[in-house]
Amino acid sequence: MPAKREYDIPGIILAAIFILIAVIFLNDARNMVDSDSYVFPAAICTLMILLSISFIVWNLLKPHPDKDATLLPGSTPRRVGLVALMLISALIMPYVGFLPAGLGVFAALMTIAMFKPWTWKLAVIYALICVAIVTGFYVIFDIVFLVPLPEFPF
Repeated sequence: MPAKREYDIPGIILAAIFILIAVIFLNDARNMVDSDSYVFPAAICTLMILLSISFIVWNLLKPHPDKDATLLPGSTPRRVGLVALMLISALIMPYVGFLPAGLGVFAALMTIAMFKPWTWKLAVIYALICVAIVTGFYVIFDIVFLVPLPEFPF
């Protein structure tokens, strides 16, 4: 007899609520006076809808969980560190700018999240990835979406 499928019902309900919220915000964004102003909210709402639909479909089609597999325990200090770093980033960003705050916090997050021992090769690769991602977000938000970001004051 096949194993009973287990669905993440609360997750599916939350994804459906996110779809509803995104549709409402998307409709509201399209009523903005300046057509350039709704590009960013429309992009985020569309992405939110697509990701929520993907989550629902994935949850309904995913394979059965392996009952013999053991879950790794979470790390509370890492989770607290994540929240603390995000708050620090939000607080220092107006004073140091988007790029310095983003690079510093991203590097600190990667350091906190790293389980394997550090090597020079990993450090260089992660540093390049950090610079590429933060700079990419800066370009997307500042140049493509024209979202004013905090600038370096000097």
